[in-house]
This record gives sequence, structure tokens and C-alpha cells, in this order.
Amino acid sequence: MTGFHVVALLASLTLGADPLADLQAALARLTARTPAAARFTVRYENVAGEGQEAVKVSGEVSGEASEGADGLEIHWGQAVLRRAREEERRHGANPEVPTPTRDGLAQVQAIDLANRLDAAWTLRDELSRATLIEAREDRLDGVPVRLLVVKLSPALQPRERRYVKDLEAVGKLWLGPDGLPLAAEARLLGKGRIFLVISFESEVLQSWRYARVGDRLVAVRHEDQRRWSGAGDRGMRRSNSLLELLPGPLPQPARSPENTPLDPGGPPSVR
Repeated sequence: MTGFHVVALLASLTLGADPLADLQAALARLTARTPAAARFTVRYENVAGEGQEAVKVSGEVSGEASEGADGLEIHWGQAVLRRAREEERRHGANPEVPTPTRDGLAQVQAIDLANRLDAAWTLRDELSRATLIEAREDRLDGVPVRLLVVKLSPALQPRERRYVKDLEAVGKLWLGPDGLPLAAEARLLGKGRIFLVISFESEVLQSWRYARVGDRLVAVRHEDQRRWSGAGDRGMRRSNSLLELLPGPLPQPARSPENTPLDPGGPPSVR
């Protein structure tokens, strides 16, 4: 690390009496107005039950996404769509046939991609309900950073609040010399009871890696692991998704003249 970066980091470690306010101010400067495009890959594994009776489903799917003045666009290649349709056809004839590509498409949510491409907005929203536990020096990948540990306050639906009796939610953010997050983690542990006799427990572990791209903070990596147990059953879901930033906006599909359908041979696009 250069002398400049050391000085900048030490300054950020001592700057401001309210580290969360400083972080919010740094995130607010990232307006995410510049268009961004990325290629994403999602790997997932779902396990229901345990032992020899456990049912496992896993797969991987890739696509492209872009966000700009016209909104968010998700592009799936024709090969991906053909595989998903063929899996669906075979599954209709034999329900035992796995459908990893079709299930992978269902794993990808538009709002998740939008939040990944504008991670500053998502973090500001989460931190608006957080409480600082501690701020201290730490190291990330061998480099000095500032660590913020916060108590999170997840938004629960009325039905969830009725059954969840104990909820522990803690987040960690590792900040670089510019005061912006390089990485983050969150752990949520919930326990409760339904109908006085059925107890349950759920744990969620998530981690992110960030990259600044112009006026955007992009979550280039996200890992999510969820475990639950209750009513004599157990389950687990794990996913790992990567975003590879592209140098420019995605090419737009060719459009037919006004009042005529889109060219069926053009690449698919979902807005």
C-alpha cells in the first residue's frame, strides 16, 4: 500500500463522530445515473429434508442485465431458453426429470439485479434502520480497512412478527480509504413458535463484495445460505452469484416498424 493510501485510510478511521452518518453521506454521492451492464452467473443448491430422504436440486444459469435511463433490462440467450423449455417438456412427461435451467431462471429476480447494480441505494435503505455497535480498524485481504459492526432491523410482515419471538440480526461492513464499502456480511437468526406447539428456527448468512464503477456501487459477488428447521423437517438453500461488468450497454434487440410484432429471431429481452 502506498503512503497516500495509508494516510487516507488513517484519516477515514478518525473522521467524524458518527460513522454511520459518514457512510450514508459517502453512499449518497453515488447517484447511479450512468448506464451499467453486466453478465451474471447464478449457482444454487436447494436441499429439503435430511439423510437418505433428502431431496436435492442444484443448477447454474447465466444471462446479462443492464440499467440505464429506460430502466432495467434482462437478456437471456436463446440457448438458455431452449434448455429450459426442453427441461419443462421432459418434466411434464416424467416428473422425476430434473429441471436445473428452468429452476435457475426462477432464482433470478429483477429487483435483486437492480439492487446489485445500484448497491448504494440498497445499503442506504438498510442502514437507515441500523444501529452502530462498534467501529474499529481491521484487515480485509491483508489490507487495512475500517470495520463497522451494526445491529440490523429487518422489516417483518405482521404475520412474521406474530410468530417470530426472537430475532438476532447483525451486519458487518468493511470500508476502504474513500469511506465506501468493499465487502459486507449479514447474519440473521430467528426463532419462534406456531400454534404454541410447533417451534422453528431459521438462519440466514449473506456476504457481498463491492466495486465502484463511476457513480455506482456494484455488488459484484453475493453469497446466500439459508437453513431452517421446524415441525420435524429441515432444509437448506445456498446460492452464489457473480456479476462481471461489461464495458458498455448491452446491444439492443432489433425492433420491427411501429404496430408490428417484434422480430421473433431477435434476442429476448425482459424489462
